[in-house]
Amino acid sequence: MPMATTTSNGYLLRDLAQAALAAIATNQDQLNALNVFPVPDGDTGTNMVLTMRGIASDMETTATAHVPATATAMARAALLSSRGNSGLIMAQLFRGLRDAMTDVAEVNGENFAHGLTLAADMAYGAVPNPVEGTMLTVIREAAEAAVKVAEQGANVNDVVETAAKQALDTTERTPEMLAVLKEAGVVDAGGFGLSIMFIGMSQYLRGEGDGSVSVTAPGIENLVGESGVIIDTSSLDIAEEEAWGYCTNIAIEGSAINIPHLSEQFNKIGRSTVVAGDETIAKIHVHMEDPGEAVSLAVRNGALTLNVSIQNMDAQTTEWAENRRADAATAEQPIEPVDIAIVAVVAGDGMANYYRQAGMGSTFIVEGGDTLNPSVQDLLEAVEAAPSDQVILLPNNKNIIGAAEQASELTEKSSIVIATRSMQEGIAAMSAFDPDIDLEENTEEMADMLEGLHVGSVFRASRDATMGGVHVQQGQFMVIVDGETVSASDDELAMLIAGVNTVVHHGALVAVYVGEEIAADTARAAETRLTQELTHYNRIDIQFIRGNQPHYAYLFAVE
Repeated sequence: MPMATTTSNGYLLRDLAQAALAAIATNQDQLNALNVFPVPDGDTGTNMVLTMRGIASDMETTATAHVPATATAMARAALLSSRGNSGLIMAQLFRGLRDAMTDVAEVNGENFAHGLTLAADMAYGAVPNPVEGTMLTVIREAAEAAVKVAEQGANVNDVVETAAKQALDTTERTPEMLAVLKEAGVVDAGGFGLSIMFIGMSQYLRGEGDGSVSVTAPGIENLVGESGVIIDTSSLDIAEEEAWGYCTNIAIEGSAINIPHLSEQFNKIGRSTVVAGDETIAKIHVHMEDPGEAVSLAVRNGALTLNVSIQNMDAQTTEWAENRRADAATAEQPIEPVDIAIVAVVAGDGMANYYRQAGMGSTFIVEGGDTLNPSVQDLLEAVEAAPSDQVILLPNNKNIIGAAEQASELTEKSSIVIATRSMQEGIAAMSAFDPDIDLEENTEEMADMLEGLHVGSVFRASRDATMGGVHVQQGQFMVIVDGETVSASDDELAMLIAGVNTVVHHGALVAVYVGEEIAADTARAAETRLTQELTHYNRIDIQFIRGNQPHYAYLFAVE
């Protein structure tokens, strides 16, 4: 966990991006739950996480001490990585910072506040018909508050903290500005996401953590039941009958792109248009009945990049409506054709949902694990049912790898097995999945993610045993890391801490998946305790995720 930062150069921008990612990732599920229209335009939390992940990843190699160069690289990465409406609007924050830091030696309160002002202007300019009560209002009022304290001589720490407080306050008032939010009983998800970003950045700047702070959405305490966030969906009935078309995201490059003209053109042929960029690069988000028309228009204005995504929202909305009427406990398997499908063996509804989100609509779940190994026939049927002629199999268990390889040989589809030995390895592999690249490249990228990954599990012993020199009694908890027994005791939290400590290092990401036997308050206490135990490490990102997996109190991965 970092101490108060003394760096004010380009590396500070990199660190702030990583803190923002940690904050958004920690609150991803809550952001998705708040999203009033969760399917047609993608989940807000997922879109924001993917956008920030692209920025933070790029910063690992492009950040330097030079502020203008780093700010420019960050703005480009933000634009190209942006996902959905919320992600593209969020990317304006980093473009604003770029323009405010074109000729500065250090990041300070004044230029950061100026960057927020520019970002607000860009965000409003990117949307043809700005609506108050959304993330636009949140970033504008946060910028106004930041400028006021900056004019009084506040440093960057105080400016970011002020922006965070104002963003959260504005978010709390969004239902008063937008009827659909008031009817659903929630605050604006995008605005809350921006608030979380600023809060994570502020936490990092104060030396109180790496940004992975858990934030409760204003007013959400009245919407939480035993099964999690409960939202009044009566206001969404009309959405079932509305035509959505295709959610189309396109990036183009050129030398003389006219952003206002481009925005006007796309607004004439589509809906929910957001266009952002400059004369050299632009990102377009639009809802279209004919996505081919959008691509053709984009090509007339620049050269397409690899960042093109087209999703059939009519099919998504139909599925969403059916799920609502059926009160489905978990998401349906993908039914729309995709270029590459992923078949993953998963146990636990939380884990299954996490895989579906990571796969961006491409993941087909086969229930199974240690005590329920799917057969070759089960896996073959899943491969055949997957909506693609190209399939990647993730067995996620050493005992299932052989069956997966047999299924792969029996199908006539192009099928490749990545020999994942745990669900944690499968998740790591999924993080590299890119629907825009081919099967072979995806397989290579996903397999590469397993290098340097450490995985562990905490579970109750079913009998007395001695493993690796460690004696455990029936009913006690034991922890295994990378296949080796580490310790045993009556305390599952102590075992989690012991296991993580064997492989954790500076600059690590620690993901902990909470099992079905662990109560919510116990998991929160475990997260607090583990965070305290790892305070002497720098740049640690700790994420606790409700996996609801059976048999294992905790699963964890360190990379």
